[in-house]
Amino acid sequence: MLKNKKLNRALSILGMVIAIAIAYSVLVFLNKDESKVQKTSANAETSERELMYDDLGDFIASNHTYYNETLGWGRDRKVKWPKQRKQAELIVNSLKKISAENKDLQHDLDTILSLAETVQSGTKEKDVLIKLHRYFHDLDIGFNDYKDTTDYFDVTEYKGEG
Repeated sequence: MLKNKKLNRALSILGMVIAIAIAYSVLVFLNKDESKVQKTSANAETSERELMYDDLGDFIASNHTYYNETLGWGRDRKVKWPKQRKQAELIVNSLKKISAENKDLQHDLDTILSLAETVQSGTKEKDVLIKLHRYFHDLDIGFNDYKDTTDYFDVTEYKGEG
């Protein structure tokens, strides 16, 4: 009789542990799904926000970072053209709302617009992407005082103030 009580108690405890483990697993699984949904909606919101830059410096830095991540350090060997066309579209749409008072800087923005329109049109010329990257790179140095590299391609008219 005493053995049965101990066995029943042990089985009850084991059952509770299993039930808790299952409940925990279900919660973890549901949180992962919820997090995916949140990330998806966050990505959609990011795409909308990418069109709205508070200032020219943010626009330059953001695109420089994008091209570093998608073309820099040998990544230009495997270009994902649909992704590049989407970025070009963001650049084109953003430049409809962004301008510069400095004529050299505006000239560079006009060149960037032209290059982005070329990519957006469906061309698959890597040289155009590399030029876009170099424009954003040099402008990030000249306009934002970017100091993470000593490389300078000297493609821009704008060389910075001062």
